[in-house]
This record gives sequence, structure tokens and C-alpha cells, in this order.
Amino acid sequence: MDIYNGKVRIVEKLINEEDLTRSEIIFLLENFKEVSKQEIHENYTYHTITVSILEVGEDLYYEVAWRFSRWKHIPHEFYSQPIRVKKTQDKIDVYIPYDD
Repeated sequence: MDIYNGKVRIVEKLINEEDLTRSEIIFLLENFKEVSKQEIHENYTYHTITVSILEVGEDLYYEVAWRFSRWKHIPHEFYSQPIRVKKTQDKIDVYIPYDD
């Protein structure tokens, strides 16, 4: 698949809220910029739940949740279709060592 044409097709499907195939989700993960990633290890680190936020266009972000297994005989699993998300900035409290 031509990368440029593949990207255009994926973005069109996402904008039109069409379901992506498993191979299209993998293409999305491999060919779009990942701007955030959260990993949760389960089963003593044999499996990892990963939530990736991908930038697919200007101010256009999608979240993909999937499970990665270290065992080759267990394929990656995708829990849902990509979900459109928006970028926000939250103020958080940061704690640093107290100096007297």
C-alpha cells in the first residue's frame, strides 16, 4: 500500500466515522505521529495494554487502545475502533522537595 494514499484513505474513513479493519489500525499505528502513549503491564509483564494518541491531521487526534503480547503466538488485540479525542491542557499540582 502506498503510504501517502493509505494515510489519505485512513483519514477519510476516520472523518466519516467508518470502521477500520485490523490491518488499517496497524497501518494507523505505524504511519502516523504518536503524541502520547500510556502503557499498563498485566500478567507479570507478559502483556501490555497500550493507549496511543495519534495525530492524523492538524488538530485531529485519535486514541487507539490495544494489547501487546510478548508471545508470538498471541496476536495483538484491538479493544475498539479509534476514538476521536481533543488536546487540552490541564493544570496539575507538582510537588518538589522542601528546602528550609
